Amino acid sequence: MKQSELFKLACECLLLDENPGLKEGIEEKFISGEIDLDKFVYLCSNHLVLPAITLKFQNHGLLDVFPSEYANHLQNIYNLNRKRNREILQQIDEINTALKKENIQPVYLKGTANLMDNLYSDIGDRMIGDIDFLVTEKDYLKTAYLIFKLGYKNDKTVYYDIKKIKHYPRLYREDVPADIEIHRIPVDIQHSKMFSSNLIFENKMKIADKTNCFVSSDTHKLIHTFIHSQLGNRGYRFRIIPLRDLYDFHLLSKRVDWQDVLKEVEEKNKAQIFFDTVSYLLNTSSNISVLKNKNSNKFAIQHKWFLNHPKTHRYYINTLKLYYLISQRVLKAFINKDAFRNIYVRVKDPKGYKRLYTGIKGYFS
Repeated sequence: MKQSELFKLACECLLLDENPGLKEGIEEKFISGEIDLDKFVYLCSNHLVLPAITLKFQNHGLLDVFPSEYANHLQNIYNLNRKRNREILQQIDEINTALKKENIQPVYLKGTANLMDNLYSDIGDRMIGDIDFLVTEKDYLKTAYLIFKLGYKNDKTVYYDIKKIKHYPRLYREDVPADIEIHRIPVDIQHSKMFSSNLIFENKMKIADKTNCFVSSDTHKLIHTFIHSQLGNRGYRFRIIPLRDLYDFHLLSKRVDWQDVLKEVEEKNKAQIFFDTVSYLLNTSSNISVLKNKNSNKFAIQHKWFLNHPKTHRYYINTLKLYYLISQRVLKAFINKDAFRNIYVRVKDPKGYKRLYTGIKGYFS
């Protein structure tokens, strides 16, 4: 089975709750042996949807089709993720309490917001990387100080002007599961013209069963999913649609009509491509020809081709990353004072060379 077919199969698995009729076909594929289980598990793990897939299998009686070692492995990952998310919710309670004492209202973003807003049927459904929340500009540094008082740390040298970057350098604490990112703006500045902090705060929603806890609106959650996935992480350029983002889109689109949301997006053409392609991937009965938008059709074809040619895709991505590194980092330093200062400070710091090498190595991994 090709990688694109495994990807489509994973999409079908994520749709089982809404379309239980898919169970028979999925079960038959696994029982027949046509699926490489290692490759399927790796794909779902790499796209951070293994707990969600496991939950679907569990709820629809499909775990039994797996050999016991696979079934136990999947169940264990799901249980660990559920435990971790429960601890993250407790971690958020502590943050909210500390900020309430100073009249600071945090608005949680991305996966954390979805989790607290009951977007998922189970708290073990979504894998959460870190805790992202937005505060007002005037509360930005004060919030960081309060988080430090809770015992959080940041051991890395910061070369940028903290007052100008999107979020405060990542903060961690040894006894809690998730790192914290305190945002002064929700997304990179070049994408924030129609997605500003003020807009998020004006439309924030309160989480009823939590103290001093707010999340972005469903419309803004969907827009943020697009911006983070396709612009911030360059999914549009790299021809990548992560399954975790696809799953979030699927659940959010049951709350809001993405056609209406599209009107509020700054990068409408790229958003149209993303929304069209995800909708096609979630429609198990359709093929690429249904995508009437020429650019969406082209993106979907390239996405499928790159899935089936991973080595070529990796070369393509690394070539683009090298271009971005030179054009947006190195050449920018000659015309932008802040960019030049960043490189100059790094060069002066002996420890910076190791960090720079590690960073570049990770950038191209």
